[in-house]
Amino acid sequence: MDTTGTITSFSSTPMTRFSIGGDVYGVQDASTSYSLTNPDSQTLRFEVQQGDHAWYDDSSVDRSEVSGATNIPGSTPIALNYQFMVEPNGPNGSFVNTASGWFIVGQMHNDDNASGVGTSPPFAIQLVGDHLQVVARYVQPGQDPSNGAGNVQMLTLWTDPNPIQTGVYNNIQIQADVSNTGGGYLKVSINGTQVVNYSGPLGYGQATNWEYGVYRSTAPETVAVDYRNMILLTGAAATSTQPTTPTQPTTPNVAPTVTQVSASPGTGTEHVGDVVTLTLGLSEAVTVNGTPTLSLNDGASATYVGGSGTNTLTFRTTVASTDTNTSALAITGVSLANGASITDSGGLAANLSGAVKTFSGLQISNTPIMPTQPTTPTVTQPVLSVADSSLWVAGRGGQVDLGTTLSTTDSNDKVSLNIKGLPKYETITTGDGTTFRGGDITLSSAQVASGLTLTSYYKGNAHPVATLTLTASATDPVTGAVASATPQTITVTDPRPSATSGSTTNQDHGLHHHLQWGSSTLAATVPQTTSLANYDTATGSQASHSFALLNQYLAGSSGRVDGGQIAAAISNGAAWMQNAFLTKPHH
Repeated sequence: MDTTGTITSFSSTPMTRFSIGGDVYGVQDASTSYSLTNPDSQTLRFEVQQGDHAWYDDSSVDRSEVSGATNIPGSTPIALNYQFMVEPNGPNGSFVNTASGWFIVGQMHNDDNASGVGTSPPFAIQLVGDHLQVVARYVQPGQDPSNGAGNVQMLTLWTDPNPIQTGVYNNIQIQADVSNTGGGYLKVSINGTQVVNYSGPLGYGQATNWEYGVYRSTAPETVAVDYRNMILLTGAAATSTQPTTPTQPTTPNVAPTVTQVSASPGTGTEHVGDVVTLTLGLSEAVTVNGTPTLSLNDGASATYVGGSGTNTLTFRTTVASTDTNTSALAITGVSLANGASITDSGGLAANLSGAVKTFSGLQISNTPIMPTQPTTPTVTQPVLSVADSSLWVAGRGGQVDLGTTLSTTDSNDKVSLNIKGLPKYETITTGDGTTFRGGDITLSSAQVASGLTLTSYYKGNAHPVATLTLTASATDPVTGAVASATPQTITVTDPRPSATSGSTTNQDHGLHHHLQWGSSTLAATVPQTTSLANYDTATGSQASHSFALLNQYLAGSSGRVDGGQIAAAISNGAAWMQNAFLTKPHH
């Protein structure tokens, strides 16, 4: 039993493995130089930028994780102890997280090979915005644990009311027994304070493995997290361990890095005399000495103008006739000539390799721009087309195409579509996978063009009808003038579901491809099957049908008996209308 959490045989290459505290882990990342690093023998650093994902993910996911290669059988005590830190990526050392689906930094992952379906983690440590949260999930024994089956129960056990502090380590202790047949529990302590003490069903009745790093629905901001002293114990060793005294938060000795690079203007053609402002965002506040410069691919350079003492540095360049024409301005490097420096509060030099970037669409021309006569901008009313103004969709995850299109004759206008009246049990998803909720949403013309799918999660027994009001608008980019088309409506009816359930729907993390060695295998996607009820047509004598018809009619009638209706139904013999009457509920 290794309780040191020491990292050996480190590798950052996807589908390779190394050891942490004697336990084998596999690498699941985008194979970039920054995805997974090993600052020291106790620490792993994970970083994702938008579009970074493992070999088995699609573009809706950003991932850099390590995954335990050995599955832990259900009903086995588990103990985890480690320190966790998020690095600043926002203004004034803050942490920014705009991931709209999920942002998991530690999870007990289900053995999806054994389940035969993709699942969400039985329990996870995650971030909602900049707040830590602990969630748990389970199904009753024998139930399908896939999210689409509607059996998974999700419990939000704790959400930190305070934003997470960047740049400091948090001591995290977890004790768990992943069992949904009795004896399941989850206990979590943060910096010596117990925040979760749950006893009850946990998981899906299968083995699990520990995974950690960054796994989120794709988002634009770069994020980095650090883990150190990772210790995993199971069985008797897990139950005999006593909570340790939490370590005091310490400031890690990590060099500042460039996390964001931007240009203003960001697109268009800049001519002689025009000024371009370039901004570097760093992972922490830095001190600038001297005059650093940014080397540019047009032969010029951008000179530092301000930002020392913050995490945002500003540089400027003025286009000159001696500059080289270029179709895409690029920063090719950072020059620290004549003793210039960029360091953190401890004097550690910043890593400026992330400053290199090409700005597609920002052109440089070494000729002066000729003035043109101003024109009066106009705005044109857009055209909204609705294929069908009356739709129906089955609840519990049913989907329907909204069938809407936008068009305009003025290519300069910014066209959008506003949708009001979307009920809380329905969502609208664009073709790029972005999901919208709420009674008042606005979509860009590109999102509408990608296709709009309405999904219903209605679970009741009524026939709710929602009226969506759609208004297309065009905005002139110069004057801000707005022209709107006549609003149109779409009514959406949710038919009565064929079955009821009290389960909750969770975000679908998909079938997780889990690196395994030894007794483990790679998970494969298993299609989910929707069972259709078989309806048998009963046969029998005329007397039997008539007797059953009369009983059901009298039992369901709360008013006067309509003898004519009964006689008419009986006169049809064993026809389908009689069967329909027998099976029609009377309220």
